[in-house]
Amino acid sequence: MQQVQVKDRSLISLSWPLILTFAVGMIQPMMDSWFLSRTSETAAAGVGAMLPILGALFTALHAFAQSGASIVSQYIGAKQNSHANSTQTMVLFGSILLGVALTLIVYPLSGQIPRWMGLTDEPAKYAMQFLSVVSFGFAFRALQTILTALIATHGLTVWNLVGNTLTIASNAALNVVFLEGYFGLPKMGVYGVALATALSWLISAIILWLVLKFKVHHHSKVRDWKRSRVLLPDWIRIGLPAAAEPISFQLFQVFITAMVVYVGTTAMTARVFAGNFAALSVILGVGLGSGNQILVAHLVGAHDYDKANRRVHQTLAVGIISGLLLSIIIALLGEHLLRLYTDNPEVLKLGRICLWCDVAVQPFKAVNFIVTTSLRAAGDSKFPALVGSGMMWTLGLATSLILAFVVGLGLPGLWLGMAADEFYRSFANIWRWKSGRWKSKAVV
Repeated sequence: MQQVQVKDRSLISLSWPLILTFAVGMIQPMMDSWFLSRTSETAAAGVGAMLPILGALFTALHAFAQSGASIVSQYIGAKQNSHANSTQTMVLFGSILLGVALTLIVYPLSGQIPRWMGLTDEPAKYAMQFLSVVSFGFAFRALQTILTALIATHGLTVWNLVGNTLTIASNAALNVVFLEGYFGLPKMGVYGVALATALSWLISAIILWLVLKFKVHHHSKVRDWKRSRVLLPDWIRIGLPAAAEPISFQLFQVFITAMVVYVGTTAMTARVFAGNFAALSVILGVGLGSGNQILVAHLVGAHDYDKANRRVHQTLAVGIISGLLLSIIIALLGEHLLRLYTDNPEVLKLGRICLWCDVAVQPFKAVNFIVTTSLRAAGDSKFPALVGSGMMWTLGLATSLILAFVVGLGLPGLWLGMAADEFYRSFANIWRWKSGRWKSKAVV
């Protein structure tokens, strides 16, 4: 009965573990940056410049995982549990294959990607070292991502929190072991941070697999593979556009990062350090939006469109307010937070300015995440992919370049350009939701 009742649960009951899970997940790149900064700021900046690249890859994994989980949710909401189980089997296998494919693409290019990003000398060397090791963990990351999505769609969000907390603890321990050379191991530097990250994904995947097997009681059956021919087109129909828009966003971030590299090393370092803390502002919005996505998918499967609409509006109100308040708090604490990474006065000054610029970003970022994931949950993923990406690479890009290089604001101008991009897309996404066209896009 629990699977059918997920649609009737409160947003908070589903979302609070997701909020904490996301917060715990944010610790990993921050922790890696901290460990790297103990080695050198150059290592932290070089590896940090690769985060948009990794973000684009992981966003693709996440989008396909969430699309598959939304289809599962729709079948559960429609009380078609056999089809839900078959879909789970299909997306588990497909996600692993996608992770392996990413490894085969990134590893051979691990020496070239940093230079494409404009990095040279020491930063490029450190970035190459990190990519060459961490790329072998992409299959583990893909499995971790799809398992997290499937467990959440069954309402067992607390288990995701438990699994991810244990993962972060293991990542911290492995970082210490590899960097300090304990147990007779050599001090591995950047290689050690990358290896700790990849192994932590494996640990997480094992824990979450046990949850799916013994708490969700998922078992793959022969009929699952026969049904995959029928289910796969829906996953591709929703998954490809669902991946396109966030990948486009991450590639936009890659472009912005390349522009930051052009501005200078101080700007690049400030962006990496300030970006780590700016990401904390989206914790509540992303957690609530993820819980809302689960509810919307279940409600759409049950054809309860009015309740789905109410859920979205309630989540929007909370997400906007929380994003604004958190970003203001982080900006006020900016210098104290940035000093965890550096004492460089130029980096501190520029980082503080960027954190205040981020206050303009967060409310609209919350709107885009909540509405876009709601559209995907309903099966309407093409609109944010086409319109969102189009606006990003025209209006958003033009605003960023004008503010940074024509007006002469540099890094703060690029940051405000990102705020303008979120502003433009938020209005388009809200219009699409209000149009109600998403009601005709469901799988069930």
